[in-house]
Amino acid sequence: MQTPSTPSPPFLRHMVLASLFLGLLVGCSRRETDSGKLRFAYARKIQYAPQILAAETGAFAKAGVEIESQVLLGGIQCAEALTTGAADMAAMGDVPALIAAASGMPVKIVLRYAGGERMHRIVAGPTAKIGSIADLAGKRIAVQKGSSTYGAFLRFCDKHGLGQGKVTLVDLHPKHMPEAIAANQVDAIVGSEPWPSNVEEAVPGSYEVCCLAGLGNDFPHVLVVSTRFAEAHPEQVRAAVLAIAEAVGQLNENPAVAAATIAKVTGVPAVREQRIIESLDWGARLDDTVRDSLQQTGEFLHRSGRIPVVPDLATVIDPSFLP
Repeated sequence: MQTPSTPSPPFLRHMVLASLFLGLLVGCSRRETDSGKLRFAYARKIQYAPQILAAETGAFAKAGVEIESQVLLGGIQCAEALTTGAADMAAMGDVPALIAAASGMPVKIVLRYAGGERMHRIVAGPTAKIGSIADLAGKRIAVQKGSSTYGAFLRFCDKHGLGQGKVTLVDLHPKHMPEAIAANQVDAIVGSEPWPSNVEEAVPGSYEVCCLAGLGNDFPHVLVVSTRFAEAHPEQVRAAVLAIAEAVGQLNENPAVAAATIAKVTGVPAVREQRIIESLDWGARLDDTVRDSLQQTGEFLHRSGRIPVVPDLATVIDPSFLP
């Protein structure tokens, strides 16, 4: 299958580099893992709201688990931390999770905590002249490769006949997207929050083209734990999952209060964080919708040559830690 042209480095470059250091890192991390402390990797952005809330409100300690937080840039880096043995548990989107599961490092997906069809949005620059999905043809679109957005956008292009080089993908870290749009280096960006809103606020005249809905996918964000840690410390994993599930409940019950807490960590205005919270689906579960969404994405990534195998989700997904 041909996909949009990609002039930047290969999709799996992060995971290849990570595998080179696996032997070195796992050896030194095992001593920390054996202490029972849970080294938890997550990002400082709204898709990681339950992790932020649980850490800020003391929910982890209340549940009975000692957390060593590793706050990273995003899901790609969280997957790297997990597969190199630098973290025991990590939160991430569907694509990094599937990459981790296909990496050869035994991992378990123990919780889906967020999702929703509006997870990823396309925002165009003021001079891009993109009025419809068809108008994306011939345009330069910025996306962070290896991210959950990247996998979703590839499937979006496949569905709408935008493969075979009709769209040029520019590999770009989301923090640089506003300046790239402002300088007309790209015509549009695609990303999950806060990145689309950052562009809309920083670049006058920028606008949403569409979200990546209609793919029959929940775009699940999940908790992934190393199998080794889960088998050695199941009570720690169960406690962490409980704390995250309770934080998900807070997001649904009182998004305004949750947004105020999260905004202190992310630096994003609380009113914007609340708006994003209310646009996503927060739910602590591992049901058929989650399984089907991950299977669909895994098959697409494998079919398009971006992961070596489709992970066996019957083995990878483990609901035994759910509260």
